[in-house]
Order: sequence, then C-alpha cells, then structure tokens
Amino acid sequence: KDVAEIAQQHIVRIKGLLVDPESAAAQEFATFLEGLRGNLNDGITKDDAVEMLAQHLITRPVFDALFGGYDFAATNPVAQAMERMLAVLDEHALDNENASLEKFYASVRARVEGVDNAEGRQRIIIELYDKFFATAFKKTVDKLGIVYTPVEIVDFILNSADQVLRAEFGQGLTDEGVHILDGFTGTGTFMVRLLQSGLIKPEDLARKYANELHANEILLLAYYIAAVNIETTYHDIMRGTVGADAPYEPFPGLILTDTFQSWEADDKLDLDVFPENNERLEKLKALPITVIIGNPPYSVGQESANDNNQNERYPELDAAIGQTFVAQSQATLSRNMYDSYVRAIKWATLRIGDRGVIAYVTNGSFIDSNTFDGMRKVLAEEFTSIHVLNLRGNQRTAGETSRREGGKIFSSGSRATVAVTVLVRDSSMQQPTTISYTDIGDYLSREEKLAKVAHAGSLNGLEGTELIVPNAHGDWLNHRRDDFSALLPLTREFGLFSDASLGVSTSRDSWIVNSSEVGVAGGARRMIEAFNAGLSDRRAADNFSRGEISWSRALKARYERRRALPDVAPAIRPMAYRPFFRQWYADVPELIEARGSTPSFFDGVSNQAAICVLRPNDRTPFSVLIVDAAPNLNYFMDAAEVLPLSGFQHSDLVDGGLALDFSGNDGEPRRNLTDEALRRFQAAYGSAITKDDIFFYVYGLLHSPDYRETYAANLKKMLPRIPLVDDAQSFIGAGSKLSELHLGYESVTPY
Repeated sequence: KDVAEIAQQHIVRIKGLLVDPESAAAQEFATFLEGLRGNLNDGITKDDAVEMLAQHLITRPVFDALFGGYDFAATNPVAQAMERMLAVLDEHALDNENASLEKFYASVRARVEGVDNAEGRQRIIIELYDKFFATAFKKTVDKLGIVYTPVEIVDFILNSADQVLRAEFGQGLTDEGVHILDGFTGTGTFMVRLLQSGLIKPEDLARKYANELHANEILLLAYYIAAVNIETTYHDIMRGTVGADAPYEPFPGLILTDTFQSWEADDKLDLDVFPENNERLEKLKALPITVIIGNPPYSVGQESANDNNQNERYPELDAAIGQTFVAQSQATLSRNMYDSYVRAIKWATLRIGDRGVIAYVTNGSFIDSNTFDGMRKVLAEEFTSIHVLNLRGNQRTAGETSRREGGKIFSSGSRATVAVTVLVRDSSMQQPTTISYTDIGDYLSREEKLAKVAHAGSLNGLEGTELIVPNAHGDWLNHRRDDFSALLPLTREFGLFSDASLGVSTSRDSWIVNSSEVGVAGGARRMIEAFNAGLSDRRAADNFSRGEISWSRALKARYERRRALPDVAPAIRPMAYRPFFRQWYADVPELIEARGSTPSFFDGVSNQAAICVLRPNDRTPFSVLIVDAAPNLNYFMDAAEVLPLSGFQHSDLVDGGLALDFSGNDGEPRRNLTDEALRRFQAAYGSAITKDDIFFYVYGLLHSPDYRETYAANLKKMLPRIPLVDDAQSFIGAGSKLSELHLGYESVTPY
C-alpha cells in the first residue's frame, strides 16, 4: 500500500512538471508518448505513460537490490529511454519521494542477502510480482488478467512442447532454426525455466539465447523483471559452464510491445524513442516461428462501465476471430469469443503458419462451453493433433459441483476452469485430427493437482488420457443426443409459445431494485437528478466517478448525445428477483438497459404467470420455475428465458405504437400458446386438450427427473424441446400442482 501511495505521489509530481505544454519537458514527453504508442498501441494515454515513469522510478532500486552487480539500467534499451525522459524531468527532485520507501528497499536487500542461486531469486520475484501488482496496480492486473504461472505448469508445457515437436517433426527445442516465442512473458518464467531445464543442450545455449528465443511483454514492470530474470539466469548458467569470467549478456530477444497490436497491419513504428526495441520487433516479425508457449492473459473486459477499464481492440485479429470461431458458432452471444486468451490462440495460429506447435495454459472454458462450439470446430479443422489437460478449478459453480472442481490453479488469480492445451499443425498431414483429453480428477486441492502435473512431467506421463471424437455440433465432451432436435421447440418456428423474452436487465440493480418501494423510488430519483445535473454542469459531471451514476453502455451513449432523463415519478412494480424472492423495481425505461417485452407481459394482465427457463450454459444446473411478476434477467443467477401464459398481438398498432391487447374475441385472455401447438396436442391426446393444459404439461415435464437426466447434455447447450409422452394427463396434473406450490410458496401448508 505504501508503494501504491508513493507511485501516486510520483504521478502527481510528474504531471505537475508537464503542466506547461510549451515547456521543454512537455515537448519531450509528447515525443516519449508517441514512442510508447508506436511500441505498444494507440490506446496508451498520457496517464499510462506517466504511470510507467513512476513504476520505473520505484522499481529501479529494487533491481539494484535483487541483482546487485548487474547494471540493468545501462544495458536495457527500454530502461535507457526511461532514464533519458526522467533526466529531462529532473529525476533527482522526483527521486526524493523514494526516501520514504527506503524500508521497503532495505527489506528486499535483506531478503536476497546470501541468496546466490536463481531458484531463490525466483521465489522472491514471485512474491514481489504478486504482491506489488495486486496492491499497487490493481486496475492493470484486472485489465490484463495477470497471474503468475506455477513452475510445475511451466515445466509441463515446456517438456510437452519438446515431446510433440520431436514426435511430429523430428526436432527438439534445442535444434537450430527452431524459434521459440513467449508472447506474454510476464516475469519471464517460461524462458527462465527453459534455460534451466536441460531441454537446450549446453553447446546450443549461446546460439539459442542470442538468436532463437523470443519474449514479448506489454507491462513495463513485468518487462523489467523478465529482463533481469532471464539475463541473470543465463549469466549464472554460463559462469557455471565457462567460468567466473563469463561476460554479462543482455537478452536480445525481449521486446516491450503489445503482442496483438504489433502484428496489426496499421501498427505504426517508433524510430526515435525506443529504436532498439523497435528493431527487435521488426526482426521478430520476419522470422519463422516454430513454437509458441506461455500463459496468455484472461480477460473479457471490464465488469462495470464505471471501471473505465475496457480492453483494447484489434480490428485485424478480431476480424479473423469473427470469420472463423464466431462464423462457425451457433451461439447467440459472441462477447466471450474476444477474451484475451481466445485472441492469443487465434494470434498464435496465424503466427506459426503451416507448421508448428502452440502450448498454452489458459482459461479452459472453451473445452465444453456453448459459446465456443465454433472455436472447437475450427481448431479440429486447422490442427493435426490437439492435446488438452483439464485442470478444472471452476469456482463459478456452487455446492457439490464446486467442491468436485477442486482447487484453483492460480489461487485468487482466476475462478475459471484452467487447461493446458498443446496444438500441433502440420499442413503436409492429411489424416483426421486426433484430440487427446485428460481430466485431472475430482476433489483435488491445488497442491494435489500441481503434484500430479509434476509427476507426469509431460503429456506422455499423463494417466487416463482418452481420444475425443467431436460430433457435428462441435461437442468435444458431453455429446448431446441427436433425437432432441426432433422434439417440439419452445419458441421460434413451429414453437409452442408465440412470445418469449429475456428477463429484465437493469445494469443497475443496486440503484433501482430494492425490498423497499421508498428505497427504489429514491435511488431512481437520485440518479435522474445527478445525470441531468451533469448535463448542465461540468463540475457535477466530475462527481460521476464518485458513485453518483451507475453507468452502462446505453446510459453513456445517452449522455454523449446530451439527452436528459425524463423528470417523472418512476412506476414501482414487483419483480421476481431470484427464486422465491420478490423485490420492487423502478420501471423507468431509460434506466433499464434491456427491458424487452417482459414488463409488458405483466402489465395490466390478471392472473398472469410465466415459466422461467434457464438459458443454456455450462455453469448453472438446469432450472425452471413459474413466476407471477416480471423476472430479473439473472433470475437463476444466470439468464432466464420468460414464457408467459398470456400474450399479445404484435400487429395491433395505436398511433404508430404497440397496443398490448391481451384479450381474445370472447373477452378471455389471449393465450400465448400457438394454434399449431394446440393442433399437435389435440391430434395426440384428443380435442379436450386446451392451451392451458399445454402450458401446465410443459411445466410438469420440465421438472421430470427422467427428462432432465436423459437430455442433460442437450439442456446445457440448447433451450428445452418438448416430447409428446404416452400419458399427458399425469404431466398436466403435475404441472398444475407444482405451479400452485411455486406461486403460493408464502401461503401453502409447509411440507
């Protein structure tokens, strides 16, 4: 926390020196900023550049303590550029802030005193990296998905890459011409362990180090640590080989760059501020890359628009994802397809060309998630062989499922499934792709998982590996049953229900959803007033960042168009917020991010009911419940599809708007079941069947344990489809009785 405060003081001081745009310091800084943008990406802001200078100031004494005797600042091209910029800013005045960190630096010196081996320094670096980043630069950690890779995983990946390279191409990592790239090197752990592993023969080490090992890093502090980490490891090895007189050799393969941006067609060059760094990048881009290894960042983007911390965009790379992974997918939502780790996989497939190996540890959700069906299809088409080690650890689950998933490989760094994936491409091979899959096992702690990985050593040492044969849907695991597609769909063409909608998504539940009607009205009023005040008073707009507004994409767009929110008393309506938990919400359309038709289903309709069905996903067990108020989008803690009993005709227009006419010709509510559904059911069960019967039949059948078990894999990937059973009346009766219990849960006799 002290480091974070000192960094902020440095930032304030540096910004003060740049206030006058005509000053020599400000003009030099403008050139420096353009250089950073040329080496990283155009998204680098002035604040980002100032923060990098602050990081450099703070960490320079740490490196002096950790790696005494190595003049890092004099040999590293990026550090040299930072030093030149700080000289212009009068670095001695800035350095005064570091006096209060002397105890921190002294503690680092004390920790490393007597540590004369690379493994000891590695342990200290891990602690420094984890604690420094997690506390001092949390926003950067969240944006880039930074986690430290356990060495057991690193060693397994390196050994596996060498194994498949020898098996498929008759070469090893040590061989000449085998260029190895870690595009997201972090603190350089993969390169350090490769140098220490023995996979590179002693006689090949100097050549590999000088010409065939490459590592990219986007974050300045991680880049610095990687540089000294890799360089001192190599120096230690060479001193043990050729003697104490071995010269200190800077690592020429390390580049400060945004790996994704650097291969974009419109990437601009920096020839002035970081010329040597840029030369390294241009040389790398011209080389044939054989092996890509590493731990790419995992990040879809900011969780809240208030964070102002969205991922960068890469038009060319994202277009390649859209034309392959997304184009082949049946999923309706594609946002997760642009997660950083997915970008890393696509980027690597483009870099290795017709022949090569990719070996990553990544988020493992692509193995079985609905969203990634297209990605699985494309990978099976593009690669000769695929090897997956599922390390589990998905803590976005609950209960027994969560316990079965076991420990998180990256501790608090990730709650997602983690997998090691090795992809091999040899375009000269015409045989079908082989997919090998290994599950680490149930109920294992993090330590037990890492011990199993270390014991296996590489892919060859794994037990329980099975071959996967994908089906036409792109399923690798949990294949869905083919007969499911012949059943009756709930919605769309020939569906049972005419209308369906998602639940209500406010994007600001804590403001406009509450157990108190008064609280809901007050939250909505405060936000409306703050928003409208910000439109007219820029000083009020500055308060937005302090929690005056709960931002979302639509509300930001409204603010940019300078459109005020309507100054009216909000309509307060009941909401089925979670199962058996009702709330009130402010039905102000302008404050609801995605309202859909759901509120209209319950507006002015007596005895309305709706079946809520969990939208298919691989996180939450299949769920279905009946409600009598508009449900929240995340009614099941995941998205819910809403199927109302009564519906309206979309063709009824009044003054160009939609008239919500729920009444039929006989004055009774117009049922939301289709005439085609009624025809099918009456043909099967007789003319006495009504649309209400069909509604309760569906509800009863969706609660059937036999149905849920038979189609468990399908229900994770698709909305339910409805079979016609022999005895319809038993399901109609069950559905009717269950609806009474589930709607009357406050008044029924306790079981």
